[in-house]
Formats: sequence, C-alpha cells, structure tokens
Amino acid sequence: MKTFITALLILLCASTQALSIEVGRVDVEGNVFVTDSKIISILGVKAGDIFVAEKVSQGIKRLVRTKDFADVQAYYLEDGDKAVVTIVVEEYPRVKSVIVEGARRVKEKDVKEKITTREGYFARPAMITRDITAIRDLYGEKGYNGAKIEVVKTPSREDNKIYVTYKIDEGRKVKIRYIDILGNGAFSTKEILSFFESKPDSWFRGGDYKPKVLEEDLAKVLMLYRDDGYMDATVTIDHIEQVEEDRYVDIYIRVTEGLRYYVGEITFEGNEEIDDVEIQSLIQLVEGNPFSQQAMEMTNMGINSVYWENGYIWSRVIPNETKRRRMIDMNFEILENQPASINEIKISGNTKTFENVIRRELEVYPGDRFILQDVQRSIREIFQLGYFSGPPNIDTEPVGDEGDINLLIDVEEKQTGSFRAGFGFSQLNRLTGFLGMQENNFLGRGKTIGLDWEFGRYRKNLNLRYTEPYFFDTKWSLTLNVFDWVQDRVSQQYYRDTRTGFSIRGGRQLPFLDYTRFFLGYRFEKVDISDFDERYPETGSLRLVSWPLNKSTVTLSIVRNSTDNPFHPTRGSIITWNTELAGGPFGGNVQFIRNSAAISWFKLLFWKLTFHMGLDVAGINSFGGQQVEDYEKYRLGGNRRFPLRGYDFYEVVPEGNSPFVGGTFMTKITQELVFPFSQMVWGLVFYDVGNTWNSMTEANIYNMRRGLGVGIRIEMPGMGNLGFDYGYGFDKYGGPAWEPHFTFGTFF
Repeated sequence: MKTFITALLILLCASTQALSIEVGRVDVEGNVFVTDSKIISILGVKAGDIFVAEKVSQGIKRLVRTKDFADVQAYYLEDGDKAVVTIVVEEYPRVKSVIVEGARRVKEKDVKEKITTREGYFARPAMITRDITAIRDLYGEKGYNGAKIEVVKTPSREDNKIYVTYKIDEGRKVKIRYIDILGNGAFSTKEILSFFESKPDSWFRGGDYKPKVLEEDLAKVLMLYRDDGYMDATVTIDHIEQVEEDRYVDIYIRVTEGLRYYVGEITFEGNEEIDDVEIQSLIQLVEGNPFSQQAMEMTNMGINSVYWENGYIWSRVIPNETKRRRMIDMNFEILENQPASINEIKISGNTKTFENVIRRELEVYPGDRFILQDVQRSIREIFQLGYFSGPPNIDTEPVGDEGDINLLIDVEEKQTGSFRAGFGFSQLNRLTGFLGMQENNFLGRGKTIGLDWEFGRYRKNLNLRYTEPYFFDTKWSLTLNVFDWVQDRVSQQYYRDTRTGFSIRGGRQLPFLDYTRFFLGYRFEKVDISDFDERYPETGSLRLVSWPLNKSTVTLSIVRNSTDNPFHPTRGSIITWNTELAGGPFGGNVQFIRNSAAISWFKLLFWKLTFHMGLDVAGINSFGGQQVEDYEKYRLGGNRRFPLRGYDFYEVVPEGNSPFVGGTFMTKITQELVFPFSQMVWGLVFYDVGNTWNSMTEANIYNMRRGLGVGIRIEMPGMGNLGFDYGYGFDKYGGPAWEPHFTFGTFF
C-alpha cells in the first residue's frame, strides 16, 4: 500500500478547506473484476453525501480489508461547488488455474487438498504463503523435511488472470539415525524413549524424521516428568546434527529435571450444593505422594463434571497451588454460580422430519434444570431413530442474566427410504428377483411402511408392513404385517413350506426399567407342507399331518437396548426375552410354548475395533397332548433363521436324529471382532459355537459345534446389504470343511 498514507494525507488536508462541501460523484479507476458499484458500496461514500475525509479514510480501510486489492489510492478534486472523489485500485490478478508440479512421492490429490487458492480466487500473497506452509508441513509429515516449494505466476494471454504453479522439489527423505537424552536422572534413556513415536531407522521399521511428531514426543516426556513430581522440568531439543550427506539426523534432547515436589495439604472451598464427602471422593491427589499434573487435572475435571450433571454449567473450579519448599499445597476454589434452566429447545437441520417426531424423544423439557445426563440421553434417543447420519450436535446459548440457556439441537438428515428392484442371491434361496419399497420415516412423521415382492425358483414372498411408533399420540407403538411366502425344498428342507397370514404387535417403554420396552403381539398363519422330497421317508411325521394347519400365537417380548449406535454398536448391550404361546385359548390346531433369550454385548477395544459377544438360548415344548411338529424344531446352520456359521443351512441336528428332525432346545455363542474399512464397508472375524438337543436335560456345553471364519458387510444405498461369511466348521458331518455364506439384496 505504497500510496495509501499519501492519499489519506491529501484527503485530510482537503477536509480543512471543505468542511461542508457535497460529493458530486465518486469515480473508480483500475478495477477489472470488482464492479464500480461494489467498490463504492464498500467505500460507504456516494454522490449527495457531505464530504468527510475521515469517512473516506475508513472506507479505504474497508477496501483494504477485503484483500482483493494490491493497492488503493484516493484523490479529491473540487468541481464547482461539488467534490469529486476518485478511487484508484490495483486488483490482485484472478487465478485462472492452479497447477502442481513435481509431486511424486506424495499424491498430487493430497497436495491440492492442502491448497486453499482456487480457480476464480484473487491471487492473494498471504493465501499463497499459507499454501506453501501447508504443503511443506504435508511433506514434513511424510518425512521429506527438505522439500522446497516455489510459486510461479504466469499471466494468461486471453484475460487479466494468471496461472499459479506450485513447483515442488521433494528432495529425499530424512531419517533418524540416533536419538539421545541429555540431563536425565529420574528416568533412564530407555524409559524416556519408550514414549517416543519417533524412532531410529532400522530394517524392520522406517525412522522418518518428522518435526511435528518430535514436538509431540517432547510433550509426552514433559508430562511423564510432571506426573512424577518434577513440576519445573523442561524438555527441549538440544541440537540436531545432519549426517551422512544429510540423509540422516542425530537428535539430542535436553532434559532439565529440577526439584521433585510432593503433595502437601489438600483443601477445597465454595461447595454448597455438593457435599464434602462427594468432593473428597473426586480428589485423585494423595498427600505425601509425588505431585501429579494429570491427577490434578482429573480432579478438576471430576468436580466440574459433577456440577454439570447437576445443572451448574457455569460453575468453575480454580486450582490454586502454593509451593512450600518441596511440597505443593492444593486448594480447589469452587465457584458454583447459578444453576442453568432450559428456557427453550431449538431444533434445526430437520429438513424432512417433523419437529414433534424429534421432540417426543427428548428426556428434557423447557423449564427443566440443565442436567447433562438427561441431555446426553436425549441425544442417544434421537440418534436411535435411525433418521439422521450421526448423533445430533448440541450447543447452548445464554438467556438473560440468571444463567438460563436455550438448548440448541442440530441434526443432519439421512436417506431413510429406498426403492429396490433387481436380483439377489443367498446360499439358502439361490437366485431370486425382488421389487421392494421401504420408508422408515414416512412423510417425515416417523412412521414405517414397506412393500416387498420376492420371486424365484425356491422362494416367493409378498410382505406388507406398517409401523406407527406413537399410536394415537400415546406411548404405544403398533405394527401391522400381512404376508404370503413359499420356500420350496431349499437346502436340506425336504419339502415345500407355504405360509399365509398376518400379525399385529403393540409395544411401549417400561417406565421402571431403563432402555427397556415390552411388546405383545398376535400372529395368525396358515401353514401348508407339501411336495415332499424323495429323501423324506414315507413314515416321516410331517407326511401324517392333515395339512393345512392353522397356527394362532400370542408372543410377549421384553427388549432392553442400551447400545450407542443403531447401525454399528460399539458399546452397550441388547437383551431380548420372548415367550410364544400357540393354540390353547387362542385357537388353531398347533399347540406349543416357545421361550427364547438372547444377549448381545458390545465393547470398543481400541481404535475402531469392537468386540461383540452374543448368547442365544431357546426351547420349545408342546402341551394338550400334541407333539411339536418337525418344522417348528431347531436345526442350526448358515447365517439365517438359526445361524451357525461354518455349517450348511439346517445341517446341525441332535446326535442320532434324522437330518430332517431338529431339536427342542438349542444354544449358541457368538464372538466377533468388528472393524470398519470405511463408512460403508465393515469387516469381521467370528467364532461361533452351538448345538441343539432333543431336550434341555440332554444339553451339554462341552458338546458344541464350532465354526471360525471371516466376513464382510457392505451397505449398498437403495439395494440393501451385501454380506459374505466364510467359515470353517470343525465338527461338520464328514469332517472339517469350509462353508461360504453370502447374501446379496434385501430379504425378509
């Protein structure tokens, strides 16, 4: 801005002579891309205004702050009884194209992601300088610390634009040959280096020199000392030597330990809402022990958290340290301030979902005290709806002077409906075609509707369903289902199984059990078994039944779901209990009682690796003088109705039974390690054990069929899921063998 000050002085001098002269016009010169009107608008001075030099000066400063101009000048002339203000600008050239040259060891795409200069932008020097720094840092992260970046600006012949070329001389990787620690006494060099991510180069690992990683290593070592009482310790780079023609560096770290301090007297004050006993239980410092920075910070965080959980979100904990020789006395000064109440709950981002659908999941309401646990529970319940791409973002805004807040909930909608048409394949049903439509958030009101038609050689299915989660605005949910399906002599089934019927199920939250719902359902279906395979014996029990049978059942279910994610849980559990009563007072000519229980438990181990353990137990018994028909019994195998991976569908039956006669009691244990390859692709390693017996008294946990293998799950928008498991059955009939299990498309 070489003439900016001069221009201002001219204006200021002119103002002493023109205290009340009117601006006749404002002229703009030198602009190419920025319009006259925009410049005049930013200037804030127009024809008809009284000329004020200070106002023009402020306008010029605003033009400078746009960073669109390399230079701005202002001139003042008198034309009769009017003033003419002329603004002369020199624009930065516009960017016609951004070019990267020389990126070989780092992907060009990754380099361009670091560049903020874009086509059509003004080529601002400050922006280009930041780009150079970002590219250099990127190369530093990869170990190329000698990378040089030169920027070349080439004018375009057609217009007033330039080509911005980032020319990169990558150099070669600099590796670490040696690291030494100087001045350490409390900890050995080996102990200190165990905290380093930076390592010397060796045959089994790369020892790239990355300055930012080294800075993080120094911070870890400093925390190591400060957690062991060395509160005055410093950890710095003493010097770095470049060796072997600058291909390697030797790094020397200087530690100044200072005195070791111990915990002295611990006191706290200012707590009225939280009693002394609870505050005392949160203190992690121990009198007489070496002072620990981390323990002090954890104490501070723990006290703050307790106050937050009780609505005191404006509370503060001030840790006051007093050094007394080699002791540190700690006083935690608690400023409770006023508790926060929720004045208003504002919901945003719901472009499809009606606001009441979200609000009915909330555990907090306007007028309530802000309790952190209740807010976190509300976030979970909203996410569990399955309508949003992730947990809602929560923020607050203060209201008035009493400490009250507005609770701000921001959601991001995801696709909840799909239309499917095509084909699918499963190990059980082979090739089938399908047409389907499902909407889990119908019209944004939280209702679910679905229609599926599946057709193929071995399976035909027509299924209509509807779910109302808050029936007549009550806490009750209602699900209706109508179905007609045929499964024709699929793998080891030996007959054609036809079912036609409907079901209705209602459910609601149990107020006295957290995360728990109970369901009561009725199902009626006409069952017809026909077209027996020649392998099914003439004396088989199913041939002796007078088909079709009317099956009328009532099912009571209790489900507790405390998982953190409706799609890929990483913590929490799902516990399910079902009791199904067929016949008796509900009519029909099928009578049995079936009880089943299932537990799935999830635990995030590290990174994104999740451990899943599942236990399934089920039994069925007849009553009223009838026997349990074979088609209701348990035959395990495959990855569908009664899964046991590593075994073919319906392969596992009680020892001594015919292959078409299952058991009346079963159990299965599943263990999985689940990990994401991406947001849409998940891998897993599994170990399944299970078996079925003719009665619960015959069950033997030491007599289980084992399967070990790997699997993959791919979410395919609009099509469903692609799943493949490849399991090794250790205890298959005929000897151990591998068994594939895969599904493509959506099946019901």
